[in-house]
Amino acid sequence: MKITDIELSILESPYHYGMSSEATDSRGPQYALIVKVHTDEGITGIADCDSHPHIMKAFIDAPSYIHAFAEGLKYAVIGENPFEYDKIWTKMYQSSFYQGRRGAAIHAMSAIDIAIWDIIGKATGQSVSVMLGGRNHEKILAYASTLFRNTPQEMKEAVQKYRGLGYKAVKFGWGIVTENPLQIVSLVEAARLEAGPDMDIMVDGMWTSDVKLAIQLVKELEHYKVFFVEEPLKSDNLAGYKKLANAVNARIACGEQLAGLYEYKQLLEEGDVDIIQPDISRAGGLTEVRKLVTMVEQSGKLLIPHAWTSDILTAASLHLNSYQKNPVFQEFCTNDTPLSRELVTNPLQLDSEGYVHVPSTPGLGVELNEEVIRRYAIDTLVVNTL
Repeated sequence: MKITDIELSILESPYHYGMSSEATDSRGPQYALIVKVHTDEGITGIADCDSHPHIMKAFIDAPSYIHAFAEGLKYAVIGENPFEYDKIWTKMYQSSFYQGRRGAAIHAMSAIDIAIWDIIGKATGQSVSVMLGGRNHEKILAYASTLFRNTPQEMKEAVQKYRGLGYKAVKFGWGIVTENPLQIVSLVEAARLEAGPDMDIMVDGMWTSDVKLAIQLVKELEHYKVFFVEEPLKSDNLAGYKKLANAVNARIACGEQLAGLYEYKQLLEEGDVDIIQPDISRAGGLTEVRKLVTMVEQSGKLLIPHAWTSDILTAASLHLNSYQKNPVFQEFCTNDTPLSRELVTNPLQLDSEGYVHVPSTPGLGVELNEEVIRRYAIDTLVVNTL
């Protein structure tokens, strides 16, 4: 089997990111990138990518500048056997040496890598979790992932909503607390009062560069039994994270903005946070994050994947969680937007106990809704090396 070409579709949502007064929930990214990797045996792998689609397209389709060191990722992928995923990953990484081998380069690599694992599963008739090395769990407890509401009363109403939908956990992020970090305490207090003791609450958002303020706020949040506090500091502030993590009892989480094992190794060793949060579509794909699972387990930390796009990335994250020995949560984005809710024909659903089941059909286990892709596509390109 050989990879023949890569198809890239940039989609545009009719909605802007954020919380709109007329929306039923938060609205996610305005753009999405759908990646299809085609093979000579008619098997196609799919992925989406939680990065700027136009930039990802350029990284994949750029012409060759210096062979094998500075060229589009297509030169490292097309013509290769998808089962040689490690070889392909290494070739992609090397091909981006002279245009920034981390960051955006690994984001683009990640989408291709996820699609390759989808091919591997489809070709063998197995789910991705089996092909990763072990389907250890059939369902993962989900948390509703949404944005902070503006008032305590709106926070209570949001908790009522998610509890009514069957969620046993909810995470509020960003929004108003990025403008005034001090508001987070009263908002979380209201959420906890409404949730009672049996619902897990998490919080997210880059609040401050003031480490002492972060320590103060997290200590106040501890009174409301938050399960974790995500990225209260900039992700590069490793010294700040270590100081924060060692000063509080609440779990500190970080990692969705990082790319590649080297950056995660630094976070583990220098930041000493409690929870690592790789976004598979940014961190290096399943090939890289599969290795990160072992690294995190050996460090005595937890790994909870970040997933804020569509059911395609959520499915990939579910397979990674299934592969983990001790998964904790599956982030389940509640965005009210077609680029989150309508991209697949078999949307993932919460069960009556608050879990999402790991797809069991071959590959990722979700299939694209081609009609929706056509409806929102603003740019489609078939990439090859001819």
